[in-house]
Amino acid sequence: MIAVLALLAPLGCGIQTGVGAILNELKPAPGAVVAVFGTGAVGLGALMAAGLTGATRIVAVDIVPSRLELARALGATDTVNSAETDPVEALHAISGGIGIQTAVDTTGVPQVQTQALEALAPRGSLGLIGLRLGANFTAPGRTLLHGLTVRGIIEGDSDIVTFLPALVDLVRQGRLPLEKIVREYPLDAIDQAAADSATGKTIKPVIRF
Repeated sequence: MIAVLALLAPLGCGIQTGVGAILNELKPAPGAVVAVFGTGAVGLGALMAAGLTGATRIVAVDIVPSRLELARALGATDTVNSAETDPVEALHAISGGIGIQTAVDTTGVPQVQTQALEALAPRGSLGLIGLRLGANFTAPGRTLLHGLTVRGIIEGDSDIVTFLPALVDLVRQGRLPLEKIVREYPLDAIDQAAADSATGKTIKPVIRF
């Protein structure tokens, strides 16, 4: 059994960032196709938030099969292993050739961000919430001609006074099932927690003091 406080610990950063990007900024319309690139804690937060909207297809894109399997358990209707499949082609196929309305990149990898942009439908939106120091993203001009929007989002653009209590309520209601991604470690196992996080064995380690 994971303690309630351990479940709430990730709300202050990663989960707030992913959920807020969807609910506060990108706001997928009913019937939208949403794709989340990267399924760490931030990406899975965005994915769970997409399930709280009217989006009808929620696609997780990653290269780690176990994370894609977890994404399915958290509400992804489709998954794309971008190590095996061209994600742009896959997302156009999933959307019936139209392209997706909403994309979120949590990787900070310019190549992945470009793929997310190229997968968008006309007037679609891409939220950049992943940061990789030294990496620069350049949007190809031909893609922006279709009325696309690219925006950077920090901490989910959240008003923490109102947003964090709302997230707590969602966790308590079971609508943000963080117990599926959080694992507690005692302080003397902090090195193991870091190792498990690096390998992807644990999505969100929480250290109990």
